[in-house]
Formats: sequence, C-alpha cells, structure tokens
Amino acid sequence: MKNFVEKHDRFFQRVFEILPGVITWSVILSPIWLGKIAPLAVAFFLTFLVIYWVYRALIHLIGVVVGYRHYQADLKVDWSKKVRDLWGYDRLKHLIIIPSVNEPYEVLEDSFASLAAQKFPKDRIFISFSAEEKYSERVLKDIERIKRKFGKKLGTVWTTTHPYGLPGEAVGAAANRTWAAKHALKKIKKLGMDINDFVLTTLDADMRFHPQYLPRLSYSFLTEPNRLDKFFQTAVYLFNNNLWEVPPLMRIQANSISLAVLASWVAEPEHKDTWSCYSVALPTVIQAGFWNPAIGVDDTTFFWNAFLKKEGRFDGAHFYIPVYADAVQDKGILKTHISQYKQLLRWGWGIVIFPIAMKGFLTTKIPLGLKLSKTYHLIEKFAIWYTLVFLITFGFTALSAVNPQIQLTTLGYLLPRISGAVLTSALVLLLPVTIYRNKITLPPPREWPWWKRIWIWFEGPLIIVNLLFYNFLPYLDAQTRLMFGRRLEFWPTPKMRAKNVA
Repeated sequence: MKNFVEKHDRFFQRVFEILPGVITWSVILSPIWLGKIAPLAVAFFLTFLVIYWVYRALIHLIGVVVGYRHYQADLKVDWSKKVRDLWGYDRLKHLIIIPSVNEPYEVLEDSFASLAAQKFPKDRIFISFSAEEKYSERVLKDIERIKRKFGKKLGTVWTTTHPYGLPGEAVGAAANRTWAAKHALKKIKKLGMDINDFVLTTLDADMRFHPQYLPRLSYSFLTEPNRLDKFFQTAVYLFNNNLWEVPPLMRIQANSISLAVLASWVAEPEHKDTWSCYSVALPTVIQAGFWNPAIGVDDTTFFWNAFLKKEGRFDGAHFYIPVYADAVQDKGILKTHISQYKQLLRWGWGIVIFPIAMKGFLTTKIPLGLKLSKTYHLIEKFAIWYTLVFLITFGFTALSAVNPQIQLTTLGYLLPRISGAVLTSALVLLLPVTIYRNKITLPPPREWPWWKRIWIWFEGPLIIVNLLFYNFLPYLDAQTRLMFGRRLEFWPTPKMRAKNVA
C-alpha cells in the first residue's frame, strides 16, 4: 500500500485536498439538497446539532472552571525552587526559537524582557532569533540594542537572517523557524554541547513569558518519563499585551481563544496538537524533520510530521503558567477587522494537515483504532464544529424555504421550536463563562468610564456574531480554496505595542 500511495502521490494529495471541502459544503447545504427528499431527516439532524452545541458549551464551561483552578494553583508554586531537586536539572538547557517578520522595537523589547525575567539560570538559556531578509537590517539593529540593554540577563542570543526565495520554500513562518533552529543546531554542535540536554520552544516575536514559565516547563519536561514522545504547552494563553486597545470583536475573539485553549486541555487533551507556542525535546524536532518549509503553516503540521514519524506515539502534556500574546490590532478599525479575518484565514489553512494525515495513515503502521479516532476528530472539527453555528442559526429557515410543507407536519412544527427553546435556555451558560473570562484576563484600564466597564458584561451574545464572521467564514474560505487547488498567500499579522501590559 505504501508503494502504491507514494507512486500516485499527486492523485491522493488532490483527493484529500478536495474531500474536506466537499464534506463541509455538503453539510452546510444539507437543508437545501436533502430538504426536498428527506425533510424530517434534516430537521432531526438540525435538532441534534442544537443539542450537540449545548453539550459542547457545557463541556466548555466545565473545562474553563477546572482549568482556572489549576491555573490559580500553578501560580502559587515556586517552580524555580521545586524544579532544582529533579534529576537532570543541572544539565537541562532551553533553546528558544524566535522567527521575526517586521515587528517594531517596542514589541521585541517586551518579548526579550520576559526572557530576561525568567527564573532559570541564564547560562542555560539560548535564543535563536531569525529575521526575514526584507526587514533584517532594521530588526537586527533593534536586537543588538536590546542585547546591550539586558546584557547577560538574556543568556546567549544568536541572530541570523533568513534569505528570501530559497528553492522549495513557501512564504511563511515554517521556513524561518526551521532556518533559526538549524542555525542554532550548528552553533550547539560547534560548541560541543549535547543536543539531548536541550528542550526547544517556539516563540512568536510578540509573545511574553510569565517569569515562572521556563521553570514550570522544566518541571513538566523532567518529570515526564516519555519526554521524547511529547510536546509541552501551556493551557493558559492570554492576550494581555493589548487586550483593551482593540475593538470588541477582536477582544471577544482573543478571549474566546484563551477560554477554548484552557477548556480543551482539560476536556480533550488526547486531541490536542501543536499550536503557536510549544516545546519539544531537540532530538525529537530533528527526528520530525523540523518544520516543512514548503508549507507556510507551521503549527499543526509539526504535530502531524512528528506523529507519523513516531507511528502514533506522540501527544501533548500541559501546564498552567501563562504566556501572553497580542490580540489582532492594525491601524484603524477597518484594517483591524480585515487583519483579523486574514489571520483566521491563515489558521483555517491548517486544513492542509488533512492530506498529510490521511496519506500518512495509508503508509504508516499506526493502530487502526487510533487512525479512526484521529480521522473522526478532524472531520468533526473542520466539517461540523466550524459550520455548527451557521446551521443552527439558518438551517431551519433554509429547510422551510426549500420545503414549506415541513411546517405542516407535527414534527416539522415542533422541532424548530424545541431547538429554539433549548438554545435560549443555554444562554444562561454565558454568565459563568463571562465571570471566568473576567477572572482570567487583565482587568480593564482604570480610566475607562463606568458605561464601558458595564458593556464588557454584555459582550457575551456577540460571541455568536464573532463565530459566524471570524470562525465560520475564514475556515470555509480556506477549505474552499484548497478544494479548488488554490494556494494561500501568507499575510503576517501586524504587531503594535499596547499601553496596558500585565
């Protein structure tokens, strides 16, 4: 089978590129194409989606509550002290990979300041910073300025320039991240250090670590017996850098990500994959082949490369010390909303993992049960989860327009009303979610007027608007592009430094 798939790689690649879009569009249009021939089946399906939505909302709330308690517990521990007693601590070294595009000095300074504040021996922290060639002259000057400011507090900082247009490379963070990692690997070997002592962490240029981040990561890494088969990631991903500087929908999107990441690590850790900031043993990164420079997407693709190389023996471990990132912010409200859409379209382009996974399942010795579980999760995520809000909002309306007779039947009359009642009652879940959202995020600026502070409590219902415009549409856009063989242009998300920082 492996030889057959490899011989007809292009055929299988296109089939698996087309399949997600076909499934998704079939689900979205089911009230129309199926509404004529099996209207009751569609009505039951839409009712099931409503119940499923409420079930997922309840699981989400439980995950947020449990995750928040773990978060508070982690913050109370002196991890820099606790980790010192572990075997291997004296040899452990951290390699931080930072790919950069054109971030301003203020953004870079804050990120490096958080590294200088880490409660971990600085002689065992190594930073590999790679600037894209187009902006490297200015960016690398800023890094030199930052190095002079923080001095030895930063540990060792290696800088390099990632050349533009190398053969086989797509524009995107994957190529730059790989370039930075390989540059660091050469330095490590030249200095005669053992790669087995290193844990590598990817860090976007706008991100800041909590001072206890590296000690907490070190503790998780050293206490994990299967550390070479794990990636390590925080469940607390906050956007405190500029949360109160952005328009409401951007703030809602940022907070939704924070809560979703927190809840999912509690409720479904077995389905997590690498995203944004994560850590992996350096030998495992090398075994996985770094990040594929031919694919602009660099987050989830790394997980699948490692998962397939290790024949299914690769999953995640998590902790609750936070990392802080930027919410999307551009010059002006309109540009900010456009940049948000482009960022989520780029995230939606993560659908490229579907062909990678499916071809890997056909060619790799992975247990059948695990293959089926992962396949189901991918389909549920891309074809159901991202389309769910659209269907429960417009599905019954579309069904009635296609087949008005459905309303004359008892079930056709009752099911939409039952679904509406269930959804309305589920709105009560927004209150505890809002409470925990306010607990976990940075409080609003003191100078805000009272009406602005009150408005924060009423942002909950806007989540539905946000899901339609910033989850459903970008992900559908990405799947449709892939289905028709189009490729996505890489757009770096602009970075600006906010006034209010945690």
